[in-house]
Amino acid sequence: MTNESPISEREREILRLVATGATNQQIAVALNISVNTVKVHLRNIFAKIGVESRTEATVYAIRTGIVTVGETETVINDETLAPGEKPVTTEPVFAPTPVEPEPLITAPSADEASSVRAEGAEPVATEPVFAPTPVEPEPLITAPSATEASPVLAEPVPSPLPAPELTPSAQPQSQAVRKWLWPVGLVVVLIIAVIFFVNTRLVANPPLPVVPTTSGLIDSTQRWFIRQPLGEPRDHFALAGYDLERRLYVIGGMRNNTVVATVDRYDPDTNRWVTLTDKPTAVSYARAITLRGQIFVPGGEDERGTVSDRLEIYDPREQRWYSGAPLPAPRSRYALVAWEGQLYLIGGWDGTTIRAEVFIYDPVLDRWETGPPLPQPRQQAGVTIANGRLYLIGGEGDNGPLRESAWLEPPNSPSRRWMIIAPLPQPIARPAVIGLSNTLLVFDSERRESLSYDIAADAWSKVPLPADAQVFPDAVLLGSNVYFVGDSRAQGTLSEYRALYVIFIPGQ
Repeated sequence: MTNESPISEREREILRLVATGATNQQIAVALNISVNTVKVHLRNIFAKIGVESRTEATVYAIRTGIVTVGETETVINDETLAPGEKPVTTEPVFAPTPVEPEPLITAPSADEASSVRAEGAEPVATEPVFAPTPVEPEPLITAPSATEASPVLAEPVPSPLPAPELTPSAQPQSQAVRKWLWPVGLVVVLIIAVIFFVNTRLVANPPLPVVPTTSGLIDSTQRWFIRQPLGEPRDHFALAGYDLERRLYVIGGMRNNTVVATVDRYDPDTNRWVTLTDKPTAVSYARAITLRGQIFVPGGEDERGTVSDRLEIYDPREQRWYSGAPLPAPRSRYALVAWEGQLYLIGGWDGTTIRAEVFIYDPVLDRWETGPPLPQPRQQAGVTIANGRLYLIGGEGDNGPLRESAWLEPPNSPSRRWMIIAPLPQPIARPAVIGLSNTLLVFDSERRESLSYDIAADAWSKVPLPADAQVFPDAVLLGSNVYFVGDSRAQGTLSEYRALYVIFIPGQ
């Protein structure tokens, strides 16, 4: 062994015993260490020499000269035995009665073994039998030679016919057979070891894995997708994303100038739409939001244009509808968002005028209360939660589309109020707004433009859209993707935009 070996002298001693087929217990006794210490050494040895089994370690020990073939010749690996055959080993044999420790413990000779059997003693076992009194451990228990080990058999190797009794003339022939047996067995062991080593290496070293990482550079074709369109396109519907099932819900709306109560569900995994139980009240110009595993649809307008104050709640798991507490006043065309476990219904239309009130609904108490009113009345505004704040973007006022935007202070603020932010670069009547951590994404479907708002910098910037990107006022963030659902003019087109995306690069 050269000095280039990565293992220590103690580890080489353990590796030599492993190569002879010694168990952890036997190695511990031989080296006067605990079994746990043996296990720690073996883990370190396997890691240093890059193997994963005792067979591989044995091959390594032979290949590097830590042990020679002669040291392993008295071990027949279990993998080379015929069915029902027991392994022949040369483990050290201790006397069944207390004995004084000797410098070296060896197997008894043939004559000694015969005399022990004649006196009616127990047969000599292949596993060590420890004396009832402590025996002073030795630095290393060496295995006996092949000729010394041959008579130390626990029992004859099974054969189809009764084993013939050995006579003095037949014994040399048996020893000659055993002399040739270990080279054949060793060759078989080495072949199996090599096959096992190659297979485990292939399993242990698969192709380099890919590690996902975020990047700002990605081709637009990898971020925009057109999915299965809505089967029955309609206008002014409510759209909700249900994160628990990762599905989209399109509720109500107007088809062929008729207000409908239809509920359609889209599954991105299967790219399919299915129609579910109708909403109890057919409405248009309503919004939908998911909170506490349920979908809330307040207000809206019926087929006569009357604004409703009803709150209807859908349970996707039970697929049934039930009613909640009515709104403080009828509303449609409002902004709706879930924040801090409550619903925020902001502004909207009461059938006569555009409103600035904010209604807050507690689903636990099934109760509405009023919040801080808007700086100015608006309807159809975009709303989202980002960076722990509620942001209201654009919309329509009494004089048309608005640029003004604001955020609302958290519920625990002593005197809650709306805080004005940098206005939009241009007015947007029906913006689709998505909150992403410290950034807002705003899509203007009329101009087919998108904007990005940097919360920390309080600044807007334009984000170019691919020529084939389809954006609509009705959009929702589901998981890491934004889904846009088109109206009847767009024939119910469903567009997917990967707002939070990953690319794969080879692992380092």
